[in-house]
Amino acid sequence: MGGDAGDLDVVDAVVAVDASDVVARPDVADVAQDLAGLDAAVDAGQDAVDVPDVADAVSDEGAQAPWYEQLMPEGQRLNQIVGVASHMDTTVTGDAQTEFEFDQYAAIGGMRARRGFRWSNVEPEEGVWRWEKTDGAATRAVEHNVSLVPVVYYGNDWAQTNPDVYGTLDVAKYANYAGEMAKRYCATIKDYELWNEQNITRFWHVAPDPVKYAEMVVAASNAIKAECPDARVAFGGMSSYDDVDLFNTWNFLARSLEARPDLCDYFEILALHPYTFIQFDSPEYDETDYEYAKRGQTWMTDVARDMLAAAGCSDKEIYYTELGWPSYELSKEIVAQYAVRSLLLAARDSVEGWYWYTFYDDDPADVSPVRPHENYFGLWEFPGVDDTVRTPKPAWNALMASVEVAGAGRFAADVGAIMGLPNDVYVLAFVDDEEKLVLAMWDGRNQPDVTYGVAAEGGPDTTFELELPMPPAVVSTTLHDQYGVELLSPGTGPSVQVVLTPSVQYLSLEY
Repeated sequence: MGGDAGDLDVVDAVVAVDASDVVARPDVADVAQDLAGLDAAVDAGQDAVDVPDVADAVSDEGAQAPWYEQLMPEGQRLNQIVGVASHMDTTVTGDAQTEFEFDQYAAIGGMRARRGFRWSNVEPEEGVWRWEKTDGAATRAVEHNVSLVPVVYYGNDWAQTNPDVYGTLDVAKYANYAGEMAKRYCATIKDYELWNEQNITRFWHVAPDPVKYAEMVVAASNAIKAECPDARVAFGGMSSYDDVDLFNTWNFLARSLEARPDLCDYFEILALHPYTFIQFDSPEYDETDYEYAKRGQTWMTDVARDMLAAAGCSDKEIYYTELGWPSYELSKEIVAQYAVRSLLLAARDSVEGWYWYTFYDDDPADVSPVRPHENYFGLWEFPGVDDTVRTPKPAWNALMASVEVAGAGRFAADVGAIMGLPNDVYVLAFVDDEEKLVLAMWDGRNQPDVTYGVAAEGGPDTTFELELPMPPAVVSTTLHDQYGVELLSPGTGPSVQVVLTPSVQYLSLEY
């Protein structure tokens, strides 16, 4: 995904689910079989059944200590990783939608944003530069405290042996464009993402070519660093499915690393697009069968990290430069739940950048002959044909609540893992620089994991009665719901009771 507005994802061609019934969903095994040309085999090296929790390796000695004695705040603050993969206007003139979007980012103190800088717009003829096509986004980002990641894409007619096929581009000419971009924006932009979803035919126009893409990364990285030595290069965000093998997650990365053993020397960031299967499954949902696996967000991230480690470059940062769920088959409230849960899990899993796709819905009247997913991913409603509608969707409100209530905190502990709570029941601790402690809590079993046809406990109305031991020094607690609305405090005591549901709750502890 992540192309221009209105593009449709190949994997969207599935049977629709009744929007009023968030329990029912297509039989994903049948859907997979019906997707012609896609191999459902899982690479043997990725055929894991269990998905170990990040914090489950607690020592015997550490396991005896209460959770509040195991807090280790590290990494970025929660509000530092959240961003949007946007369709904003990038020109100097801009438009009202773009100005409004940037104003929302500025209102919360700034955010991340990701936007494609299309090569054919900026260099329509070799050596002819039209930087007014992208200067607007670069300037507005500085003015609104937005950390902008441009995507260096796509092909260019005059730089391709076949004007209709991106994959036939001249690598040296592409690298020259990347270098010129870094030269122009080095003072304010430090991260440059190379291409978008290069592992699917939709954005390559022929079968994806990991060998050529590896060459592009090397050449473009050299050009970028020559003009901006402190710039960082991102291996372009990969789709979570692959044209060659639907369930062999990120195998394009593995093939690129094999093609160029020194490839890790040329990028600092690995970009992923961890959309769950058919953009319907929850961020926590894992399914293993005899011939395939459908991976949740954490599992997909672990697969990528394992590949990097095998190549000797486990130190690379991970960005999710696109992810999201459309409010099409899922209700807007369910999408809001998934958005916040995804962000919190990303913080736990040391993901450095999390970019929701995208800011605005597209026109709901523009119905695709297949399935209008791309029109419903926005955090804000379609602004209307006259561009006067400004309505946030629940997902935006929920994300803003997470920033307001827990955003100053750094991930400090997976309390649920320390306490031995059931799989996919989460209590995550965030501690800010002033040692304020906030617990983000939810029951993520509304779509229970499935292993060889056997579903775990849970369901759409799942709840978990949490008995939470409290630090002795706590003098008060404040409980907020997913949208930041204050709820009845559970008190202090030696322990407190909170009923967890699929909607995130935040428990703030005051000492």
